[in-house]
Amino acid sequence: MTEKEREQTNELLLSFTDVAYVRGGRHILRRVNWQMRRGENWALLGLNGAGKSTLLGMIPAYTFPSKGELIVLGETFGRYPWQKIKERVGFVSAALHQFAGTLNSETLENVVLSGAYSSIGIYREVTEDDRARAKQLVDEFGLGYVGQNPYGMLSAGEQRRTLLARAVMANPDLLVLDEPCSALDIRAREQFLATLEEKANERTWPPFIYVTHRMEEIMPSVTHVAILDDGELVAKGPKKEILTGERLSALYDVPVKVVWEQDRPWLIVTARS
Repeated sequence: MTEKEREQTNELLLSFTDVAYVRGGRHILRRVNWQMRRGENWALLGLNGAGKSTLLGMIPAYTFPSKGELIVLGETFGRYPWQKIKERVGFVSAALHQFAGTLNSETLENVVLSGAYSSIGIYREVTEDDRARAKQLVDEFGLGYVGQNPYGMLSAGEQRRTLLARAVMANPDLLVLDEPCSALDIRAREQFLATLEEKANERTWPPFIYVTHRMEEIMPSVTHVAILDDGELVAKGPKKEILTGERLSALYDVPVKVVWEQDRPWLIVTARS
């Protein structure tokens, strides 16, 4: 490994230092300390309501730290024009469906294309290069058969793959996947995860954070796991060190064991003693 490659491998992409978030007098997040470096793909695991979306929403500034320091791609929140950071981060979330009124009337290709401009909908002149890249991504993500159908006519699984293609349209430096398989049936979920896994093995694919409360969605390309419990980051590190039956039994308050199959963890509930 060359010196340049070592520097790139050690590059700090994300850093939370003593981050807290308070809303309505309630502490949603407390004392979060977490770093992510290039070459790592993280899963953020936790129960519903643990604060996962709130924490990761700070990266594109959907939420703001009440306390502590947030550094993304080498820049400190509050000391840098954050729109420039948002343009370097791809974001996939079921929450984007709050913009369904705009999304549903757009063609699949235009939804993908909007990722080049960090917008929901197209509000500026489109370059031929961007149009060509959008068409390429539609094909790469196995969506070419949809043609010019509106986004609102796609299945839930097709919509999530469309949002994934949109997220990488601008060649981001970091990808945040916030519960992207929420509400998908098992076939659509596995199609989405297979697409993500295939792409994650390409050298040009950006490092990512995958937010979930379902451990079976943690694919082989995920290298590290952080566990958020009631607003606190209670464990973080290489995935096989973190995903143990003892730790997860404490998290879920249910006796469980972890079975690894093809480098993918599965949770099995065991009988209470």
